[in-house]
Amino acid sequence: MRGKVTREAAVEDLYKGLTTMVRRARDVGDDLHPGLSVVAYTLLTEISLTPGVRAADLCAHFGLDKSTLSRQLEQLISAGLLRRAGERPGRRGNVLALTPAGEQHLAAAAQAVRSRLAEWLSCWEDQDIAAFAELVARFNLSWNRA
Repeated sequence: MRGKVTREAAVEDLYKGLTTMVRRARDVGDDLHPGLSVVAYTLLTEISLTPGVRAADLCAHFGLDKSTLSRQLEQLISAGLLRRAGERPGRRGNVLALTPAGEQHLAAAAQAVRSRLAEWLSCWEDQDIAAFAELVARFNLSWNRA
């Protein structure tokens, strides 16, 4: 039986666990998206989920520097996965949109990640997976409020 856990110890355990998850996510990203960084893949996902998004919106959402974001976007455009779709009236900057190749690449990558998750969680009970998903969603909401 485990004794009382302090908040500090729990946060430390969480820190270690998240560090490992991020490292593994980077490794999976390298396997699924050769030549694309995790940041680039994340940008593709956000652009797909947010029609009409501009570079400035992405800078604000992810807290990225404009030059960093610009390099990432150029990489995606050069790879044929992203295009600038023109300006929206009354707003500065081009709207970003996935190309058909970008949509296909993102869909294939998402399916591959889902397959890996299913494999990694194959010995978990369904209710444990649901609880984990709920806690991750709760964590992400907390992050958005910070």
